[in-house]
Amino acid sequence: MYPDLKHKVAVVTGAGSGIGRATAQALSREGCRLVLNDQNAEALTETISSLQEPQSAQAVVGSIAESSTSDRLAISAKEHFGKLDIWINNAAISIFGPLAECTNEAWDTVMDVTLKGSFYGVRTALQHMLAQTPSGGAIVNISSGAALGGEEGLGSYGAAKAALANLTKTTAVENAKQGIRCNCILPGPIATPPMLAAAEYAPGGMQGWEAQTVPGRFGQPEEIANAILFLVSDQASYINGVLLSVDGAQSARTNSPKFS
Repeated sequence: MYPDLKHKVAVVTGAGSGIGRATAQALSREGCRLVLNDQNAEALTETISSLQEPQSAQAVVGSIAESSTSDRLAISAKEHFGKLDIWINNAAISIFGPLAECTNEAWDTVMDVTLKGSFYGVRTALQHMLAQTPSGGAIVNISSGAALGGEEGLGSYGAAKAALANLTKTTAVENAKQGIRCNCILPGPIATPPMLAAAEYAPGGMQGWEAQTVPGRFGQPEEIANAILFLVSDQASYINGVLLSVDGAQSARTNSPKFS
């Protein structure tokens, strides 16, 4: 579908499951060479085994909350494949609870992984993409619909994801003339392992939660991966600094009362 992606070198964080795994699989089908990251070594191995071309993937286990992990990802890309074309910041964490009860430690944990980890990725990607001849590349940050408004219990997560959306715009503006694009995807409710686990505690369970969404269902990780493929391809060459909601119109719905 995207022949220009063949032999491109892509980094994907949080690739052990969910959106990260689906993205790795989609990029592999397009012929990309991959450097994949997750904290869970076993999950990362499973992802690589599921790829169309597992021999063209490298694993880097570690937390993106540590800046050295981003450095190791870039070094692996250069050592094994000679360049760096694509960087997907997907890894994140949320700790549910009201702000009045949010501890300093809980706040810092969410910020360290969800915001600082993505910043480390953006910075590392930029340093290597700018140093290449010619300079250039594509970065995609995975934010969330929680960045667009207040969600009970998601204060730290929503704040981190909103900051990531702004980081995307600044990255795009600063580096557009150097051929580097940075875009942001804001997924709605997606059927990832954490969401499926949370759905068990929702009123009415999974079916009850899905019924409250605009399309009447959760999105699939593959639907986010498809949007990522487009954004990193040459078909999106003039798309830069965009916040793209992929949520089945969830963010388009007004929260105002319905009048009859």
